[in-house]
Amino acid sequence: MRSIGVVVILAVAIALSISMLIARDAVNTKINSVRASTGTTITVTPKGFFGFSGGGTPLTTTEVNGLLNLKNVTAVQESLSEELSSNDTSLTSPTPAGSLGQRFGGSNPGGSSASAPTFTIAIRLIGTNSPGNALVGGANGGGTEKLTSGASFSPTSDSDVALVGQTLATKNKLKVGSTFTAFGKTITVVGIYNSGSTFANSDVLMPLATVQTLASASGQVTNATVVVNNISNVSSVTKAVTAALGSKADVTSTEATVASELAPLNSIKTISTYTLFGAIIGAAIILLLSMLMIVRERRREVGVLKALGAPNRSIIGQFIAESTTFTVLGSVVGFIVGILLSSPITSALVSATSNSSSATPAFTGGGFVRAGGGGFRGGGSGFTPPPGGQFARTGDFHFGGVSNTLTTLHTSVGSSTLIFAFVIALVIAALGSSVAVATIVRIRPAEVLRSE
Repeated sequence: MRSIGVVVILAVAIALSISMLIARDAVNTKINSVRASTGTTITVTPKGFFGFSGGGTPLTTTEVNGLLNLKNVTAVQESLSEELSSNDTSLTSPTPAGSLGQRFGGSNPGGSSASAPTFTIAIRLIGTNSPGNALVGGANGGGTEKLTSGASFSPTSDSDVALVGQTLATKNKLKVGSTFTAFGKTITVVGIYNSGSTFANSDVLMPLATVQTLASASGQVTNATVVVNNISNVSSVTKAVTAALGSKADVTSTEATVASELAPLNSIKTISTYTLFGAIIGAAIILLLSMLMIVRERRREVGVLKALGAPNRSIIGQFIAESTTFTVLGSVVGFIVGILLSSPITSALVSATSNSSSATPAFTGGGFVRAGGGGFRGGGSGFTPPPGGQFARTGDFHFGGVSNTLTTLHTSVGSSTLIFAFVIALVIAALGSSVAVATIVRIRPAEVLRSE
């Protein structure tokens, strides 16, 4: 019964250690993934852009391309955002205007929706030199677009082709090979994407050069994302970009945002690390005390063995084998239980830390868009095109940002993790039994037998 009790207690400690080790690895993998893919970007927008107000002058392709020459910059993703009103395209927006759209988007702002003419939400058109990443955060408030059918266009293309969001394609009965009109040109659909965002799935993506031509915006860029080679270089590159563009642009990095978003995961990592060490220390203490008790109860056996000439190393080896047996049995049970519990424990830790952090949706700007008919668009506020065809801008809500992916944590058990844990368990068994046996092997056989 005592042996079974020792094995069960060891199994519980090892199960907790394994589940915490797996949780820590999962969290660490997610942190590294987010920092590598999200924390290394810098957003550049025209100076004066903020929220639903402000303005500014579009940046130029030459100015933005010059950022590629900066040290530690690996890529620059450029985009030009435009609006397609019902007069500019044959497409129909899948977003219903509703009463707010009629009120703010009609020609009678402030009046009743009944007195306003029928208003149709404009469709956002994004010209990009980075298909596949055009909708990632920053200006565009979506996830990475993934093709569900068709193929993408070349970053340097100037053809009249487009990628269409899944929601927009369904509304307009579009498929690969279908055509629609935009700014009087016939555009061919070469692919349909899903970004994981209802708002972004209502967009049209086209080559940057094509949109610049169709919208009479030659050489203009309304948003740029600078990709840095390492998150540790983001601060220095941000300063370099600011110095290069001067008063023409607002430059913001995702470093601080990502650090804030990753705080819950870092808390989980700290908790799992402390719990892991606590469980290991607990298992070592349990094994040490158990072996001390076993060794002291077998003083006579040890004395007889030494009287018969058994060397200390053979006696220590005998008890190490016994403690190793306990450890192996406890490890087998603990590994199975720990692997089964790792996912629920990780999910519980993520849920607890997520609930304790703020759930307020983040707002990020979206570069400005050319007013192609005025009014309410997507998640933005209404506006009236300024005289002279200047640029006006609406904002985009980007809910969740990085935090949308943080709650999606997958635990996996690699062979290296199990081997590492097993080796540590064997080392603890060897040390624990050696310390226990060392307390008695120094006693002379005559003294042990006389006391018995």
